[in-house]
Amino acid sequence: MIGDVKKNKQKEFGDYQTPLFFTDEVCSFLSSLLDKTEITVIEPNFGKGNFVNSSLKYLKNIKNIFGIEIDKNYYEYAIKTINNKTIPCNFFNEDFFNFDFNKIKSRISPKDNILLIGNPPWVTNSSLSEINSKNLPNKSNFKGNKGLDAITGKSNFDISEYIILKLLEEFRNYQMTLAMLCKNTVAINVVKYIQNLQINISEIKTFEINAQEIFNISCDAVLLYIKTGNNLVKTCDVYKFNTLERKRTFGWHNNKFVSDINKYELTKSFDGICPLEWRQGVKHDCSNIFELAPYEIDKYINGKKDILNIEKKYVYPLFKSSDLKDYIVNENRKSVIITQRKTNQETEAIKFEAPKTWEYLSKNEYLINKRKSSIYKKAPRFSMFGIGDYSFSEYKVAISGFYKKPIFSLITADKPPMLDDTCYFLSFNNLKYAEICTVLLNSRPVQDFLESIVFLNSKRPYTKDILKRIDLFNICQKIDYNDFLKFALGISIKNITKRDYEKFKDNLEAKQEQLKLLIQ
Repeated sequence: MIGDVKKNKQKEFGDYQTPLFFTDEVCSFLSSLLDKTEITVIEPNFGKGNFVNSSLKYLKNIKNIFGIEIDKNYYEYAIKTINNKTIPCNFFNEDFFNFDFNKIKSRISPKDNILLIGNPPWVTNSSLSEINSKNLPNKSNFKGNKGLDAITGKSNFDISEYIILKLLEEFRNYQMTLAMLCKNTVAINVVKYIQNLQINISEIKTFEINAQEIFNISCDAVLLYIKTGNNLVKTCDVYKFNTLERKRTFGWHNNKFVSDINKYELTKSFDGICPLEWRQGVKHDCSNIFELAPYEIDKYINGKKDILNIEKKYVYPLFKSSDLKDYIVNENRKSVIITQRKTNQETEAIKFEAPKTWEYLSKNEYLINKRKSSIYKKAPRFSMFGIGDYSFSEYKVAISGFYKKPIFSLITADKPPMLDDTCYFLSFNNLKYAEICTVLLNSRPVQDFLESIVFLNSKRPYTKDILKRIDLFNICQKIDYNDFLKFALGISIKNITKRDYEKFKDNLEAKQEQLKLLIQ
């Protein structure tokens, strides 16, 4: 890097410069994959120009080179150090997100072979928004999510994902090869979304690299390789970069997106629609005020270390991801104030039913009002989300969205247990049904199925969309009572009779029929 690059710059621009030794390795590797025709090399965010220099060193038949770089110091450094006298190098000191690609297209032929190469910024749009960065796409919700999905998280994406998809779209009418370093999650998202671009793809591969060794960061990263052609490939073969050992194939398979196609073939009968509705836990975004820990008898302490003596009416046991490590969980470390029974319900009743609680919330309203999410705008005072009748059921079967091992926990407490928004759950008022569901979800067949569709290196491997695919009704048909008892014994759940199991299956069948009517 040029001098000492400050951490805030690294954060704003996702600035992890690829060292020359590795750009050399990548370009040497690409030289064996590319055919012998002339190529035009295009690199967005070229930084110090290491990929350009390595391309000139290892790639033959380069016709010309184009590069885009927003940082003026990098731009000037690259111009001075690019080691070439014969091949035209066209560099633009401009912002990628506002760049007019006609400046490149006007200088090349539609028949030209394009190599899109580089290492786009490793940073998300939400983290850039937090520091008020201007280094953002014009429209952050570029995939067209709607409603709460757009507001609360699904519109969050890596900047490199945006750049890769933008390049694929811009040069879709050319013979094109893309070779980009990126986080593994970015590559997965690109493969998942690429069919929406309607580009003919002949090859998609990823080559796993050691980001710790190359960039000194702990992150699963790959070289993403995409080549256009006459086919419409929707799957990606995964290899190790150093050994070229093939590990697995992921992608679209029979209109389902899966993490391991071979494993999926063995469990695909469980892939459907869950007849029970998965929910996400309560979202409040102000843990210092709403979340409480016990403090002496009938008292609580909040995140500010204030000691509280408030009514119990609106206080409920709270279970977080870190609590969901066992199959049966009945002890909570924290509690949470639940201000509503459903989304957008007025909260004024608290003033009369629990005046101490109302006084406490009012005293800390200035902190509650600092919540950044726009979902709280124009909502009633002290509003929460992820609240409904389902929240107040006696039993929950829950899973953390974060952990790699999928443990489904049966949650019980002296009041309806609440989950935070890092968790997903099914709600029950029948203990036997909750126990049976816990056994089924932790059974070997379901665990194998999840292993075939879940990407464990995702920030949140288990999501509502993933869990909704577990067809519990079909699973019940495949697991007989004797096998069920073996699975139950493995997680210390006892006294489930055959009649209990049959009644649960009948209940699921009824819900399955209702679901069919809704879909029709």
